[in-house]
Amino acid sequence: MKKIRILIILIIFASAVYLAGTSLFAEEEPLLVNKALYAEPTTKEEVVLPEKVLERFIYLDQLSIDASSVILLNAETGHIIFEKNSHTSLPTASMSKMMTELLVLEAIDEKQINWDTEITISEYSSYISSQPGFASVHLQEGKEYTVEQLFDAMAIHSANGAAIALAEAVSGSELTFVEEMNARAEQLGLKDTSFVNSTGLSNKDLDTYYSVGTASDTNRMSATDVAVLAQYLITTYPDILQVVNQSELLFENQVFTNTNWLLPDTTDSVTDYQGVDGLKTGYTEEAGYCFTGTVEQQGVRLISVVMGTSSIESRFIETEKLYNQAFPQYLP
Repeated sequence: MKKIRILIILIIFASAVYLAGTSLFAEEEPLLVNKALYAEPTTKEEVVLPEKVLERFIYLDQLSIDASSVILLNAETGHIIFEKNSHTSLPTASMSKMMTELLVLEAIDEKQINWDTEITISEYSSYISSQPGFASVHLQEGKEYTVEQLFDAMAIHSANGAAIALAEAVSGSELTFVEEMNARAEQLGLKDTSFVNSTGLSNKDLDTYYSVGTASDTNRMSATDVAVLAQYLITTYPDILQVVNQSELLFENQVFTNTNWLLPDTTDSVTDYQGVDGLKTGYTEEAGYCFTGTVEQQGVRLISVVMGTSSIESRFIETEKLYNQAFPQYLP
């Protein structure tokens, strides 16, 4: 019995020694950090940058424009490229005729009138068209002119009498037409806009014929509102560019020049700019020299507004500065 116990003890001892030796020589599992150190290197995916800066990063913050209010935007996307006092409501002068143009075009769409509709010139329209310095094409009281003749005179030469005649034809009176101008402005979200006449002249220039506001009132818009109106006008009625890009107007056997000196076909080669095809100039003593321009190069169309410049040339020179700085950001 004693021998059996000794044998069992020897067997247990031998087993313990065997197990200890197996554990001693077993391969240890490397730590995770060691795996990371010896892992195969991975290839990083190459980041491809766009050839041109994304539009949301395009902004001309180092640009000095000599005007009271300015805005430049992409006509397709509405992206603002530059602005200065762009929400300040200022006298717009004849740039407000873009709203008159819009309402006339909408009246044609609604078949209230057509391009061949003949309009009889009123005393008011004839009086304004005979005033010197009012961008006039002389309209004879009682004489008939077509909508197309009057529209072209208004859009190309900024004829004030023609704008009044069209307003009276569309709405029966300028008073009602102005109400429709303000209602349309509200529909378009033009928050800094108010109209008192169809032309952009100051009411005092209309003598006793003004019908809305007081003699000291005038049409007012912000540069932002003007740009939004211009964008809507040329987007909804792109054919208007085929009218406003004409360098001359033939009216009653007389030739009148386009007031937009940036058009490439104008006689003023100093300020003409390739790709410009619109849109509307403006001047009154209160407004200063103003210009809403639109230009297209290689499929990129811009809309610009400068208000309150100091001279007839400066409104175009300052606009050129905007275009010269903006296009290199878009074009290859």
